[in-house]
Amino acid sequence: MPYSLDIHRERVTNHIRDYPGLSRHGRVKLFANLHSDLRMRGDFYRQDPERRVAPGTDYFWYQFLLRDDDGDGRIRHFSFVVGDGFAQYGILSVELVFIDEGA
Repeated sequence: MPYSLDIHRERVTNHIRDYPGLSRHGRVKLFANLHSDLRMRGDFYRQDPERRVAPGTDYFWYQFLLRDDDGDGRIRHFSFVVGDGFAQYGILSVELVFIDEGA
């Protein structure tokens, strides 16, 4: 089932937009991946109990690695906390992002 994504403006969109060293192309690639993969394959991620933030919660982890050659060239690991409390209505809520930097 394809989902609509509700991406939290301050905790996700603005945080990624203002993140130092991440190029515009890198941000576009990241958000395009969210919209293509998470939107279309949300059920796959939702059904994996290992992805749950805690057993029985409405939140799961969605992770993505990105090498941004147009920015500072670092590899970054993006971990998103996604809520599926409104999944029955076709909505996944991207609530929070954590960013780990590699070399």
